[in-house]
Amino acid sequence: MHELSLATAIVELVERHAAGRRVRVVNARVGTLRQVVPRSLEFNFGFAARGAVCEGARLEQELIPALLGCVDCGRRWDPAPPPAGTAEALIVSFRCPACGSSRFEVLQGDELEVDSIEVAAADGPAAEEERCTAPG
Repeated sequence: MHELSLATAIVELVERHAAGRRVRVVNARVGTLRQVVPRSLEFNFGFAARGAVCEGARLEQELIPALLGCVDCGRRWDPAPPPAGTAEALIVSFRCPACGSSRFEVLQGDELEVDSIEVAAADGPAAEEERCTAPG
């Protein structure tokens, strides 16, 4: 259940960037290679945010699919594409489908970052919201 520690880290980051203002929404980018269960992260975020400026805030998650690139031939592929109906299609592959090489780099899918936070304007709860980008 590593989602609790991840949620706690997100809350701590948001606290630093919110500068005491009430947070309404936290936008996060989560790569599928991080093996995060989105509903569990959302639940744990609510728990970790208790008593913080982001208590009651929504955690919106953009799920980033995995994409690998072969070092040898340059082919790009998703190591776990959607099932195509065969048993072989369900097997995750870290070998290049073009040349069979096991030398690859992760191009996307290992992200875990707070993309932005939306905070209440300083004039009070009825004021407009402003968007603050928080580097992850």
